[in-house]
Amino acid sequence: MKTVQSILANPAKALLAGLGISFAILLLWLGLAGADRVSFVSFLVRWVHVATAMLWIGMIWFVNFIQLAAVRDADEAGRAALHKLVVPRVAMTMRHMSHAVLATGILLLITSGYMLDRLMFSSAVYIPPVRNVLLWAGALSGIAMWALLHWKIWPSLQVVLGDGNADAKAAARGEVVTWARVNLVLAVPVTFVMVAAAHLY
Repeated sequence: MKTVQSILANPAKALLAGLGISFAILLLWLGLAGADRVSFVSFLVRWVHVATAMLWIGMIWFVNFIQLAAVRDADEAGRAALHKLVVPRVAMTMRHMSHAVLATGILLLITSGYMLDRLMFSSAVYIPPVRNVLLWAGALSGIAMWALLHWKIWPSLQVVLGDGNADAKAAARGEVVTWARVNLVLAVPVTFVMVAAAHLY
């Protein structure tokens, strides 16, 4: 019981416990069913892609529906605390997860045969046209979301959290809200077409 409490008292330990359980399931699966090299690599890349995308999309929802509302409604002391303790951590998590999603997305396009199929497979991979269009629409929109985060939201957020004048901060705050909303708009269809490309056929 103390071991369980120790694990649950620390988020890093809880995460490691979840990863350990997942690894045990993976070993069991491989022992019972096996997997070829390409499928195994593709699965691992997809798993990391989905996990990091969940975190990134989750942060987008959190920012739009919770963080921005809390910052707006807080008094000066509360706003300062949020800007010091919450906003930077959320922003850094989003940035790191967006990089991971982009990198694993590119690897997934290769290991799934959507891009450079001859690199992984002995012959060309046939992908139904509708599925191909859905996936590439999602991929390009995901890249747009990544670009908005790094080229629009992040620079404006640095102004909001910095020591600039009040007018500059207000303008930057408006930019953050606007582009955060655009990313929220994109997040829903991107998630939809990615799932549809894999399962709606």
